[in-house]
Amino acid sequence: MKLSLMPLLLNGQSLSPETKAALREDRRRDAAALLMQQYDLDCREAGELVDVSLCGEERGGKAPGL
Repeated sequence: MKLSLMPLLLNGQSLSPETKAALREDRRRDAAALLMQQYDLDCREAGELVDVSLCGEERGGKAPGL
């Protein structure tokens, strides 16, 4: 069983409108990249929040720009 933080993220007051829109539209990779930029998260941390894998494709733990 997997716990999803998506409902908490969607209701979060501190998320940017772009991040909320990406989550609502199921663009999880975009949302993770935005979370990385906004909160200085690494690819593992951001990926775990929205249930995507980012680390295997980027070097140095940073996602490519949107």
